Amino acid sequence: MDMTCHVCGYTANYLKFDYLCKNGCPACGESDMRLCPACGTRCVFSRSESLEDEELKMRELSVRLAGMVRSQDTQVMAEAKNLLEQLHEINRRWNIQALNQFLKERQHDLFPE
Repeated sequence: MDMTCHVCGYTANYLKFDYLCKNGCPACGESDMRLCPACGTRCVFSRSESLEDEELKMRELSVRLAGMVRSQDTQVMAEAKNLLEQLHEINRRWNIQALNQFLKERQHDLFPE
């Protein structure tokens, strides 16, 4: 799950932002206070808000991955590997069996070794 600093605009996986403490309350939704690695600003990471965007992100990444073909171009294959890794990580939270099957098939098609 990505997070963006509201001050400098730095965007990366939320784990790149150092964890400081829990924030909020169970009724409002769980969130973390995290430190931007680029500028040191304290940023709030809301898990519930990030999950809302993740469904759309899964679709976008899946469409990109579905359109990829095996290539000798190392950049193309690196992008395919990155898409597979991102979707696998997302699906660890969602546990969608059809997505899991799709990822296995695409990995076999793109990286048959």
